[in-house]
Amino acid sequence: MDEIDPFEARLLFSNMLDNLTGAQPTIDRVSAFAIKNHKLADDLFECIQEKLERFPIPPRLNVLLVLDGILASSSRSTSTQLALQAWKPLISKDLSSLVHKIAPEASAGNSNVLQAHKIVSNWQRKKLFDKAELDKLSRMLAKRVGDVSGSHSISASESGMRHQDILKRIEEDRERHKRHKEDAWIRPANESPKDELCAYWETVSDFNDADWQEISADNETYQLERSY
Repeated sequence: MDEIDPFEARLLFSNMLDNLTGAQPTIDRVSAFAIKNHKLADDLFECIQEKLERFPIPPRLNVLLVLDGILASSSRSTSTQLALQAWKPLISKDLSSLVHKIAPEASAGNSNVLQAHKIVSNWQRKKLFDKAELDKLSRMLAKRVGDVSGSHSISASESGMRHQDILKRIEEDRERHKRHKEDAWIRPANESPKDELCAYWETVSDFNDADWQEISADNETYQLERSY
């Protein structure tokens, strides 16, 4: 089978990125193209960098999901190890820049922070990249997640997203969370108990005001029951 022409590959990949959404089938399709054409990873990665410069902030998260899909799919079988060898150094070299472009300090970047933190934490657990850099990025994103959660909910105007886009993002996040929980049951045979615990910990939702209110209500109920 003839290999695809580099120019044609860039054209096709660029078009796929332009039509990329947060829906898992589209993410899987773009990831599969990148894995299949891993010999052209340099050209395709340049497309990704160009799109991150041009895309509005909220849709940039979809590009991070594609990169995560490439790394996850490439590491699942021996036949795709060549794809991992091609893509991993490119992502590693530009890791910090990628994360900051996808979840910038601007208020619009706050809408991408939570998912970006989950993905970086997952890479951290899998030890995919330099530990020090992943630790630094994870701490930075965790702080921003805490700041956003502790201040107020993100409005449509702040996020740069329309109301219907926000609802769509919520549904897509739920679907990803469901898939993440399903994947969590598949554990490597040589995984340590600590790594397994960290993997399950990532599936636990953040502690928020609603949890405090529930605890307070339970305490009040307990005190009333004891008074009788």
